[in-house]
Amino acid sequence: MANFWYIQVNRLCNNKCHFCSNPNNWRSISYERWVELIDKFIQDKCHWIIFTWWEPTLSKDLPRWIEYCTLHKIDGRIISNGIICSDFNYTKKLKDSWLSLIHFSLYSYIERIHDFLTDNPWSYKKLLHAIQNALKLWINVQINCVINYYNQDHLDKNVIFINKYFPNIKHFVWNNLDPFMMRKTKVALSALPDFEIAWNNLKKAVNFLDSIGWTYRIERLPLCFMEWFEWASTETRAIIKNEWREVVFLDHRKSVRHVWIMLSHNKAPECTDCDLNMICGWICEYNDFYNYVKVKPKKITKEYIINITNKVKNEKSWH
Repeated sequence: MANFWYIQVNRLCNNKCHFCSNPNNWRSISYERWVELIDKFIQDKCHWIIFTWWEPTLSKDLPRWIEYCTLHKIDGRIISNGIICSDFNYTKKLKDSWLSLIHFSLYSYIERIHDFLTDNPWSYKKLLHAIQNALKLWINVQINCVINYYNQDHLDKNVIFINKYFPNIKHFVWNNLDPFMMRKTKVALSALPDFEIAWNNLKKAVNFLDSIGWTYRIERLPLCFMEWFEWASTETRAIIKNEWREVVFLDHRKSVRHVWIMLSHNKAPECTDCDLNMICGWICEYNDFYNYVKVKPKKITKEYIINITNKVKNEKSWH
């Protein structure tokens, strides 16, 4: 079982992603406040802390935080858009602070699509430089990708691209679009994906990853769109292993702990007829945003569910 914390280091960003789920509010967490939290992390037997939302590298204290984590035997990680990490000297500063892992966010291997989604004409080139810098410094790199309308037809090609140019990366994470807190502009709402198209290409992607021995996780996608790969669902894994994660927000939510029961929400009425219902987390905001999705209730054997459970219990929660 792996329990971990997400910390909103700040609500500032040097990208302006159209579908950002935590838009700028100009707040930042202080170093002193973070130190106050560390005792709670230790008490909760936290396995790692992920610094995120939205660009942790904009904080001058990030290297100190990472070093503090390491000294207290907690694994510190970051999620980044790569813009500041395109500076080799800055990335080396993170390495010298004992950073163990960076999740870089790549939306598309096609430059114009990635830059369109980030609303930043330099984000793609800087991200690729950042990935190169981290790998040169032997920092473990994983790729995060938000599933959306503009990349749903080439999710598999994104993976092939990364494998071709960065073969040392071994883990991929897909997050289905979370529309709850994102901007409600026409462009943002136009990014809501077609689940059928997305899964058809995602299936090609995971088959490719299986063929080369890479690992992967998929978040916020209902299990009826993940046939034969249900074990890779982040929510399903958390439900089966009874894991929790806690998020420290820089807004009215303050701190929220997500436990397995909270991952079963906003389901369609048809989901009650699905044999996978009890281990499916569905997706956020079905009623308000994803009600166009036609779910496909499954009738399966007990052996099938047992196989999913065994697969989850025998796989690491995170890599």
